Amino acid sequence: MELSGLKIVGIGHAVPEKILTNQALEKMVDTSDEWIVTRTGIRERRIAEKENTSVLGFWAAQRAMEDAGIPKERIGAIIVATCTPDDYQPSTACRIHQLLEFANGQPVMAFDINVACTGFPYALTVANGLLATAMPDRCILVIGAETMSKFVDYTDRNTCILFGDGAGAVVVERSMEQEFHSYLSAKGDDTMFRIPGAPFAGEHAPSLISMDGKSVFKFAVESIQTCVGHVLEQAGLEMKDISYIVTHQANRRIITTAAKKMDLPLEKFFMNIEKYGNTSAASIPIALDEMKRQNLSRPGDRLILVGFGSGLTLGAVLLQW
Repeated sequence: MELSGLKIVGIGHAVPEKILTNQALEKMVDTSDEWIVTRTGIRERRIAEKENTSVLGFWAAQRAMEDAGIPKERIGAIIVATCTPDDYQPSTACRIHQLLEFANGQPVMAFDINVACTGFPYALTVANGLLATAMPDRCILVIGAETMSKFVDYTDRNTCILFGDGAGAVVVERSMEQEFHSYLSAKGDDTMFRIPGAPFAGEHAPSLISMDGKSVFKFAVESIQTCVGHVLEQAGLEMKDISYIVTHQANRRIITTAAKKMDLPLEKFFMNIEKYGNTSAASIPIALDEMKRQNLSRPGDRLILVGFGSGLTLGAVLLQW
């Protein structure tokens, strides 16, 4: 699908203060720093103690709006990609709406998208559609925010080493000078990755992450290849036209395996997983903000953003910086 004309005009991210290192995890479960780094590339992750998903998303949104230099009056919608909301209701987007303190009477849409780790490409695609139709003269806040630690079983060494908390946000506006291509897909599967919902009355099953690591690994590697191929075909471009591929930061070995299968240099893929772990829908916007801070992205650069996650879901967008 092609909906030309989305431009990122502001970006920011926020992470909790607490750092949980591999050395600290060694004291909690049967693991080691070497074991974790070798298998995942993760050295530490941020863990929320008092900061909820909406608070992290609010901080990231504030920084993105400050970076964009726009007044709140230009915001027409808030879209939050998250699978770890503060509550089932109200939505995290509505909580962020409240924290941003818009003027009375200002019409601002606010809603969440739950697509787990694929949330940011999905949310950008929805934002692009809104900009093309309902609000061409407004800006949209697109936020990926998660507090995955609330659902981590810290007795399960296969999953507790992976996840961290954080949020990233972008302000986007309509621009006919920028390209935008999107490929989104899903298939129903509740066995590879699951966080149970609220139990029936009288039941007390905890809502903790369960994951089939080997199956997820295979699905993720295939998803990166599939998504990149589709958006390149839509755009009529080749890999030489792409500055960076920014995938969901799930596991360094997933990215290195995909790069090898696609016969691409690892330098084509931006990675920051060693500092944050798997932050689900927040991982791509956090990575984008760090790329900007490191002067790795320049105006006109084409980027492919790839997500893959529970559902199962997969998706990518090809956009210009």
